[in-house]
Amino acid sequence: MPERMLTESEGYRLLDSCGIPVPPHHLATSAGDARAAAGRIGYPVVMKIISPEIIHKSDVGGVITGIEGPDDAEEAFGAIMRNSAARAPEAAVTGIIVEKQMPGGLEVLIGGKTDPSFGKVITFGLGGKLVELLEDVSIRVLPVTEDEIREMIHEIEGYRLIRGYRGEPPKDEEALVRIIAAMARIFVEDPRIREFDLNPVIVYEEGASVVDARIIVGDTAGGGAARLSIRAPQDLFYPKSIAVIGASASPNKVGYSVLRNLLSFPGDLYPVNPARAELFGRKAYASVKEIPGPVDWVVIAVPARLVPGVMEECGEKGVRLAIIVTAGFREIGGDGAALEEEVTTIARRHSIRIIGPNCLGIMMPHQWINATFDPVSPRPGGVAFISQSGAIITTVVDWSLPEEFGFSAVVSVGNQADLGFEHYLRFAEQDEKTRSVTLYVEEILDGRGFAQIVREVAGRKPVVAVKSGSSLKGKAAASSHTGSLAGSYDVYVAAFKQAGVIPARSLRDAFNLAELLASEGYPQGKRAIAITSAGGFAVLSSDYAETHGVDMVDLPDDVLRELNAFLPPYWNHANPMDILGDADATRFAALFDVLIRHQDFWDIAFVIAVPTTLVDPAHVANEIVRFSRNTEKMVVGCMLGGDSIRSGLRILRGCRIPNFSELEDAFKAVGSILEVRATRQGKQSHLPRADRCPGDGW
Repeated sequence: MPERMLTESEGYRLLDSCGIPVPPHHLATSAGDARAAAGRIGYPVVMKIISPEIIHKSDVGGVITGIEGPDDAEEAFGAIMRNSAARAPEAAVTGIIVEKQMPGGLEVLIGGKTDPSFGKVITFGLGGKLVELLEDVSIRVLPVTEDEIREMIHEIEGYRLIRGYRGEPPKDEEALVRIIAAMARIFVEDPRIREFDLNPVIVYEEGASVVDARIIVGDTAGGGAARLSIRAPQDLFYPKSIAVIGASASPNKVGYSVLRNLLSFPGDLYPVNPARAELFGRKAYASVKEIPGPVDWVVIAVPARLVPGVMEECGEKGVRLAIIVTAGFREIGGDGAALEEEVTTIARRHSIRIIGPNCLGIMMPHQWINATFDPVSPRPGGVAFISQSGAIITTVVDWSLPEEFGFSAVVSVGNQADLGFEHYLRFAEQDEKTRSVTLYVEEILDGRGFAQIVREVAGRKPVVAVKSGSSLKGKAAASSHTGSLAGSYDVYVAAFKQAGVIPARSLRDAFNLAELLASEGYPQGKRAIAITSAGGFAVLSSDYAETHGVDMVDLPDDVLRELNAFLPPYWNHANPMDILGDADATRFAALFDVLIRHQDFWDIAFVIAVPTTLVDPAHVANEIVRFSRNTEKMVVGCMLGGDSIRSGLRILRGCRIPNFSELEDAFKAVGSILEVRATRQGKQSHLPRADRCPGDGW
């Protein structure tokens, strides 16, 4: 069906059939008809021109409001017809709609669109001109429940106007919920509807009404098509043998870097190069078929035109996974896309799974695997990093080493010709070494499939995501980078939150979140306490907690009595707890003992320590480790300073307890976790505590 916009009368008819209130109206074709219709409807009325060629009615003088009588109705009809003939002479006019001019109220909007990745989504926000001025909207991927609709309404800043603001009576929120639910239902059920904009919808103390409807119908596109329905077997990511096809002795070749990086792999490693007898002291083979033993993985680093032939040989050999680092496929369009399809067809025929093509490769630090051409290998840790950019991986891995940050897996997804985000998420979900997952996303090919899987994974292990393309230029760069159109940034963020994924604006924020969750798991609630030896940071803690939605709880009387027994008499007797600048590790330890005994009144503890001549940072860090080990609550380290606290930071890092060098970053991270946790209350499983100090196997 060719795309077209329903006329206002058609739109009203559709809405009315769904039980959505619209103004009394009539499509008039003559001045007399308009006069009679206005009389039946009751004054005042509004008249609007109806023409498929006229989108912006006001621009052609096609709207007249405040019509108060029969003669005015006839004159308005004539004026609109004259205006349209003068300003849009080619437009075919169906008629003029006469509708009741609804009384004033709170104007909101309800919109819908078809996203190329996630399919149909719905938006809600303040309506009229305010939507463009404030951009105060909430978004959900459909379908939605009525509870999710209420969450949408509550989360916009303008909700205060619905609730009742400065003496204004509250508006009829339930009437609004019914309209959104009905519109969401018809949008999902009717494949013809591609987009709609109900703006404004006027909400009253009792009831609500749509007073302008823009509905576009046509062949529905988007929503993404799944590439493969077959789940990759989990043992696919635990190889016993790897071959490098295109292995080289030349340091400027990708095959050289890959082979060199894999020399530490404890399994069988086979260089494949028909021009060499040996490489790095290992026997080289002319083709993968000549290798005497089984081959689980191959890393392919030959020119793109040779890859189909190599894949045929891998199929004959029984290879299970091909990591194609070679570029020159779908990302260049045209012939490259056709070549990628040929490679994928061969892989399907032989049951070979593919990472890439056009990717950096994969790193599995606990298995001593660096199957990439990045010269740096990361430390083992508990965070799986799945990225759509190889350059971001190399930067992050380089950053992670001095930060002593470790990974359970690092995956460059490339073009996702076969394996995609959903497969790597399933792996991370079941991998014993993975405690949390970080994603860097440019595009999701199958948004609905991704959302379903990541929702299940995030229920078991925390998932944090950075989505690129929030700016217009960013969207263009993402598209050219991946060889496909990037979806709307706001839709991605909404889909992430619905699925329990924590969105982050920067990579540093993402890894702060991932490390905190890998160590501490989800907090059981939002009740927080803060302990510090610096009064200024106690004040800032209160400020940051309020800004980021963290509740600073009052200290119970019995806890105050116990603290007063050993703290100096001039401590602040409140939360955040300022235990004064002369506090040493012993004072911190005694306070931690009280909090361990009284775990029922708090969920999150921020421990803030600053350099002083009286404090040994190592001793304080050891007490923080003990505190964390002896409670099931979230403990957030905030040892602030530079070189003087290095000894303490090393202890925290060694025991996998994250530390935030900026206090606000700690509250921001916890606030982000709480925001997503609130939308999926009770749906995240609690990660079991692990012995996180050296020797624990992380």
